[in-house]
Amino acid sequence: HDCVVGNHVIMANSVALGGHVTVGDYANLGGLAAAHQFVRIGAYTMIGGLAGVSQDIPPYMIASGERARLYGLNQIGLKRHGFSSEVIQGLKKAYRMIWRETSVFSEGIARVRKEMEPFPELEALLDFIGSSKRSIARAE
Repeated sequence: HDCVVGNHVIMANSVALGGHVTVGDYANLGGLAAAHQFVRIGAYTMIGGLAGVSQDIPPYMIASGERARLYGLNQIGLKRHGFSSEVIQGLKKAYRMIWRETSVFSEGIARVRKEMEPFPELEALLDFIGSSKRSIARAE
């Protein structure tokens, strides 16, 4: 109840959304995936089948697992939706800096803001992370 589902979202069989879940545009949720109440799933994400989403999943990511973890950037989905190779490489670099190269999440975000030139998709990613109330899923 009271869920907000964006445009062009694909949900396979038996996807369950708890109350007040927000799903961004062009997200794909695999069969039997379940999202805990108040979770946000960002635009252009891919959630694997049987995934249990208990934390926010940032835009442009792939997440899967019993307790959903991030597995990287949804590169194929972004290519299919016409994102430029420069944008995809920039998002990939930001992912690496935030989730792979630092042990402290906030340090990775600060490093991205300091070292990378801003572009709209990066700003959308950082804004999503900054506005999280349930916390952001970690990388596998």
